[in-house]
Amino acid sequence: MKPFPSEFLWGTAQSGHQIEGENFNSDWWRWEQRPGRIADGAISKEAAQHWTRFESDLDLARDLGHRAFLFSLEWARIQPAPDRFDDAALEHYRDVFEALHARHLEPICVMQHVTTPRWFAERYGWRHKKAPDLFAAYAHRIAHEFSPLCRWWIPLREPMHWVTMSYVLRRWPPASARIEYGRLALMNMARAHARAYDALHRAREDALVGPAIHARRFTALDPHSAWDVRTQRREHRRCNHLLLKALTTGKWPLHLDCDREVLGKLDFIGVAYYGIETVRFALTRPLRLFAQLTDTQGRALNRIHCAPDPGGFRAVVQELTRYRLPILVTANGLPTDDDRERSHYLLDHVSALRHAMSSGADVRGYCVRSLLDGFEWDAGYSQRFGLVHVDHRTQARTPNPSALLYKELCRTGTISDGAVARFCPGWREPTTEAV
Repeated sequence: MKPFPSEFLWGTAQSGHQIEGENFNSDWWRWEQRPGRIADGAISKEAAQHWTRFESDLDLARDLGHRAFLFSLEWARIQPAPDRFDDAALEHYRDVFEALHARHLEPICVMQHVTTPRWFAERYGWRHKKAPDLFAAYAHRIAHEFSPLCRWWIPLREPMHWVTMSYVLRRWPPASARIEYGRLALMNMARAHARAYDALHRAREDALVGPAIHARRFTALDPHSAWDVRTQRREHRRCNHLLLKALTTGKWPLHLDCDREVLGKLDFIGVAYYGIETVRFALTRPLRLFAQLTDTQGRALNRIHCAPDPGGFRAVVQELTRYRLPILVTANGLPTDDDRERSHYLLDHVSALRHAMSSGADVRGYCVRSLLDGFEWDAGYSQRFGLVHVDHRTQARTPNPSALLYKELCRTGTISDGAVARFCPGWREPTTEAV
């Protein structure tokens, strides 16, 4: 494999609610309590206890050769009421930033990912006209507190994916069937991003602030069906480009005026990618935008299921070069109990990324999802993404072989034949045509 640049950021991506535990003031904590909402019936009370174990977890990241750590602040902890910020929570996150610097890990900080404070969800929510103002107040405080400690910022991580899960698939709160509310929520989230962008740049001149998208790649169930192909293309545009087009052009679908508040408010593009999905046109599914996810045999699925697709990863990264901005891979990983499968996935996708860079993509870093096994939203603890295995009964951490494979990538920017033979026997780098 051709070596990556020496300044390339190698790291992992985590979300606060998924690993911290005891995030009781969030909308998700209340959501988890009703039976049937989480696949394995779990709740996030313990998660990975990262709130109290963050120093030893960051020691692990350092010892495994990582150079960056992408993590999210929990808005619900920091602002437990509309008129109150919690000094203890702010001090905790200051300790996290300082611990990262002490271990020479570059912080990549997300202000909001999936969860919101309960007061915000119950009284307002993202569809409310006051949502951008409320988030702006939070963002201003965060910029004031932490901008000297962090250069890389993602105000809201994967807004379109949140809209999909909350208003289309309805597996996340508020699980509303009002598609119009989802459209309003996305527009308000873009405006919230823009206001956070301004606050961060006022606080730090060299701040790098960007959106992060959950890029999805689809194949039509029947490639000879014009309806299936149109559905595939529409979902691709919606998931991967609607938000980015709004931020780069100021234009929203069906709106004639330019939304100048959001125009140009991005310094880089964050992209998460997991694999390829099969979709078909579904006339009886208007509340799901006439799209039905299926398996390859056409059986309907009620949740997202991705098949590994390194060629799709390369295609998505190259497609994003149209925006002429640096790219940061904010999450890439495989939920599996077979760590050898994870190792193959990791090498296939890193190789695909290197090919994309050789073709001109300006990629600055790559974050594996994730350092630790955690609470995987509606999947609970039934999925494991971690390079480090977490025993959810004892909270013991055990690095998987894939963590040691990734360590060589982090430290050398490439992978040796010896490391492949040791950690991923049988792997062969795909040809350019294969990816």
